[in-house]
Amino acid sequence: MTISLPDSVIANVWFVGSSPMMQELRIQIARAATSWLPVLIEGPTGSGKELVAQALHSASGRIKPLVVVNVCAIAETLFEDSMFGHVKGAFSGAISDRVGLLGEADHGTLFFDEISGLTISAQSKLLRAIETGVFRQVGARADRSSDFRLLSATNFSLDEAVRAGSFRSDLRYRLRGVTIRVPALAEHAEDIPELARHFAREARVVATKELSDGAVSMLESQPWPGNVRQLRSIVECAVTFAEGPNVGRDDVIRVIEQSHSSILSDGDDVERRHLLDILRTFDWDSKRTAEYFGVHRASIYRRMHQLGIAARQRRRYGGEAPGAA
Repeated sequence: MTISLPDSVIANVWFVGSSPMMQELRIQIARAATSWLPVLIEGPTGSGKELVAQALHSASGRIKPLVVVNVCAIAETLFEDSMFGHVKGAFSGAISDRVGLLGEADHGTLFFDEISGLTISAQSKLLRAIETGVFRQVGARADRSSDFRLLSATNFSLDEAVRAGSFRSDLRYRLRGVTIRVPALAEHAEDIPELARHFAREARVVATKELSDGAVSMLESQPWPGNVRQLRSIVECAVTFAEGPNVGRDDVIRVIEQSHSSILSDGDDVERRHLLDILRTFDWDSKRTAEYFGVHRASIYRRMHQLGIAARQRRRYGGEAPGAA
């Protein structure tokens, strides 16, 4: 039997690539898409886990949208309100009902990004809703139900988290109906030329330049700790800022060297200025900045704090406040 994904899903840039590993990933997605089972998507940062979730939802036939839950962005004190919602008058400031993320995902898909970041307390509150689809809004007297497909992603082994005591084993079993592993870019490096040229074509919307063979060769030689996300960002920057008619090897080297002014190393004035320059380049978009450096967005927030980069830089340099993205 031939297993395929819709053209709109295959067109997604993260699924560009002809390697056996990418072909197998497409097959896994197609097989899991129409199942009711929860799916745990494992893979390193920047490998495309959220795009796998989007593909699963797109191919599922569910009529409501994909609701993405950024686990690390929800304060523990606001977890119940964010997830379950509240009724009017439940607390001071509750001037109207709030549906909550579980309610929004009714007849759709609920996707927990970096699920390993949930606290034990939040895991306990979430378990019953995942098991039964039933939850109670803050201040409500009766339960509500939501028919959602559950997807979650992690770049950290849940088995290790369970052994460390930071993750509930019963929740791990509920999440892992089907497991899809997204490979690191280094594991399918033969796809780098195809991916790089695809990203360059996209970037040519604003800069009509192509990658030279030397530029592609240089990209192939890199380790890519930030995976496909980092590759995309480097290619986009190289296409945008290349001085010649096309993107040469030296253009790629220049962008890579800038990104290797490590955002995770000990900071000084040089690093601070460099980070400010990149933030300004991406209009204070912390997600794009993280992609450029090949790190998680949380690392950008942490380094900004360590280097004293805050809202005052927005007023000085213009653009949105750091972390607004």
